[in-house]
Amino acid sequence: MQGEALIREAKRFEKNLLNFFWRQGVSYSEGEDLVQETYLRLWNYRDRYEPTAKLSTFLFTIARQVRIDALRRETRRGVREEAWERGRAETVERPTMAGSDVRWAVRRLPQAMQEVIELGVMQDLPYAEVADILGIPVGTVKSRMFNALKRLKEIFDDEGS
Repeated sequence: MQGEALIREAKRFEKNLLNFFWRQGVSYSEGEDLVQETYLRLWNYRDRYEPTAKLSTFLFTIARQVRIDALRRETRRGVREEAWERGRAETVERPTMAGSDVRWAVRRLPQAMQEVIELGVMQDLPYAEVADILGIPVGTVKSRMFNALKRLKEIFDDEGS
């Protein structure tokens, strides 16, 4: 696939990529920047893409690395987003809208569990594709998903009482 055609095809996933970054606590404008950075990396790595593989897997793998790199840059600048998010999740009142409830609860999970929920549930990707994106075995995806859903149930049960 030619570079321009690859980028055109990848543009179909723009909304999914924005949601992917937004659900990880990134602001909308920063999410747009990260999507653009994802497209730049896709362009740079276009020779590594094998047309037999799903483009979404390749794209979300790049997007995940873009997010990791953004967190590293913030850490180097002294910003500890993870600690801030964790503290914010514990001090912020529980939202009242159902969609907000889920996002609020997911942010209280460890990062590894957030990733499988985001990709497997929110992006509706099959476990095999989630495993490819995260670079872990399918069994680990299943285990993390099971534990994440169990923990989410506990969070909602604790908040309900």
